[in-house]
Amino acid sequence: MCVAMLTVEQLGAAFSGRLVRPSDPEYDRLRATFNAAIDRRPAAIVICRRAEDVVRAVELATSDGLPIAVRGGGHSVAGHGVCDGGLVIDLSGMRVVDVDPVRRIAIAQGGATWEDFDRATQVHGLASTGGTDAGTGIAGLTTGGGIGFLMGKHALAVDNLRGAEVVTADARLVWASEDENGDLFWALRGGGGNFGVVTRFEYRLHPVAEVYGGMITYPFAATKEVLARLDDLLPDVPDEFTFQLQLNWDPDKGKVLQLVACSLGRPSDGTRLLAGLRRIPPLVDTIRPRTYLEMQATYGKAPMGLRHYWKGRFLRSLPDEVVRLSIESYERRPQAPGLILIEAITGAPTRIPNEAMAYNQRDARFNASALGMWTGAADDAEQIAWVRDYAAAVEPYSTAGAGYVNYMAADEPLERVRAVYGVDKFQRLRQIKRRYDPDNFFRFNHNIPPGLTTNSPRHRQTT
Repeated sequence: MCVAMLTVEQLGAAFSGRLVRPSDPEYDRLRATFNAAIDRRPAAIVICRRAEDVVRAVELATSDGLPIAVRGGGHSVAGHGVCDGGLVIDLSGMRVVDVDPVRRIAIAQGGATWEDFDRATQVHGLASTGGTDAGTGIAGLTTGGGIGFLMGKHALAVDNLRGAEVVTADARLVWASEDENGDLFWALRGGGGNFGVVTRFEYRLHPVAEVYGGMITYPFAATKEVLARLDDLLPDVPDEFTFQLQLNWDPDKGKVLQLVACSLGRPSDGTRLLAGLRRIPPLVDTIRPRTYLEMQATYGKAPMGLRHYWKGRFLRSLPDEVVRLSIESYERRPQAPGLILIEAITGAPTRIPNEAMAYNQRDARFNASALGMWTGAADDAEQIAWVRDYAAAVEPYSTAGAGYVNYMAADEPLERVRAVYGVDKFQRLRQIKRRYDPDNFFRFNHNIPPGLTTNSPRHRQTT
């Protein structure tokens, strides 16, 4: 099969999606990603509308040994949703979210975004921990972990996953859960897109309607004092309270510190927790009672068209030295969009047994990352160097040098991927990879190689 000459008829009479080739007018728009630094040209893009379309696309690609990239929301910083010369399976035609309010379960198709998910579940006053950018796809965020505003009480997105429908490399449609294909389910929860195309996710839901949250913006000079008071607060933080910090750039105010907080308890409880922090004069304070949908819109949607390079480390604590390094790093930050993001991880995620799934950062209490964003290719070297310098500076305080797989750039080496999971989990993941994708067709991800050794060209390019 020559994919460049692929016709929709070759996908079969039952195929209900669309085929986009390089000669088609929509090709350039559909191959573009969230990260404008990524410029890849797939041989074809198959926009699927149902699981059977995905099965057929996988069948065609694997029959000719073609690599497969899977595009959900398209927000991968590494650009994993697009490949050069292979087949892109685009799930943007699969965004339906069905809610069972009695059982408190949502079943969402693999192309849904968190905006799709939240709007469907909030009709019933329900929610599950999800991404803080509404345009992010549920698939990538969930299979990589899923940090969000509800995690203190309701754990990570991946912790709320009950089951998943997966198209495997041999074009089988299987269900993975604790009771069925349990090894695959274990691997999907943290192992990213290494094991197949997830066409449906089943999530556990929780009652969430109004929250007490928003953002307090401080002068950059107040960063050290704010973090010191947060450190005093941490021992008393209830599960209902989640917060994140951003050393950020405001077009009107210059460099600032932003505290984003969300409390699921009574407003009076949130007011009490924040009382000490509010004694530090803010520039803006938007924290108030609001709907969960409003809380999810706090950061807005990241714009398309920026170049991105992100890197960070999970930390067991936030010592004074990390605070100092973060401040000094951002003071040196080139003048462009971009930030240092410090996400506190407290409550429910820390109490789930580490062996329960592939996700491996249960002892982390913070995720500290430099998120480089800029507009022109001429600034690539300077911007990337700033991000790398920050990650290297905080690495001595990290959990085995591990970063958050959802924020990792495309150039992370194999040893850094191994650090994410630890030696034992990484070996188990390789065994599961060998079972479900021995030829590594699903390699456009932070790859867990199956470890095959052979002289065949196919295997040489995939291990």
